[in-house]
Amino acid sequence: MPGDFYRWFSERRLTRFGEARKKRTEQRRLRLLMEHARQPAAMLEIGPGHGSFGALAKSSGWRYRAVEASPALADALRARGFDVVEAWAPPIAAADASCDAVYADQVLEHMSGIDAAREFVAEARRVLKPNGLLFIVVPDYIKERTFFWDVDYTHNFVTTERRVGQLLLDGGFEAQATVESIGAATGLARDLLAAVSFVPNLPGMDFLARRTGTRELLFKVRKNLFATIEFVARKPHAGSG
Repeated sequence: MPGDFYRWFSERRLTRFGEARKKRTEQRRLRLLMEHARQPAAMLEIGPGHGSFGALAKSSGWRYRAVEASPALADALRARGFDVVEAWAPPIAAADASCDAVYADQVLEHMSGIDAAREFVAEARRVLKPNGLLFIVVPDYIKERTFFWDVDYTHNFVTTERRVGQLLLDGGFEAQATVESIGAATGLARDLLAAVSFVPNLPGMDFLARRTGTRELLFKVRKNLFATIEFVARKPHAGSG
């Protein structure tokens, strides 16, 4: 694959507001993970990006490793002291039963299809210890529809709560928690944001944005209202599944 894969992502920089929002979101997700983990142990993140979640995990006591497909991102993370393997997933570059938690934020939707998605889940189960946790974050296709495709050219596998739930069940996992979110917002706050998000998606908004030169602004508004679903699933203990 080309060495500049995901160059657009590696060169992207969030605003101060975006950084604060992302930090709140990832802090909440780490708390959710900790509600189901006995204690911080060995974590493997697939697709760590700029390493913000990894930094939180390490500061909370997790023994953290990552698998990253982008050479630029992998090099930048290593320069910051992260233990990173440059590889594509699946397969997952880790030994059998070597992790207590696998974290993958908006990775599953990049699978080339159902076979790759099933392999990804199977690989996550392989590298997890019995009773280990798989934490997956995916876009909510039911809400996003066409923006699911426009937001990232590498999106392939359609992700909904029902589809991913079935995938995890068939992959041998036991559901622990499912949370709908928009950034750091969950529950009623998330639902209110979802209701507001119909405005930038009204018919004619794209035409108006082209005519007024505000297409990038419209994209950023839609991106800030992007809905995701978080899944926490457990690999059953030996003999129970």
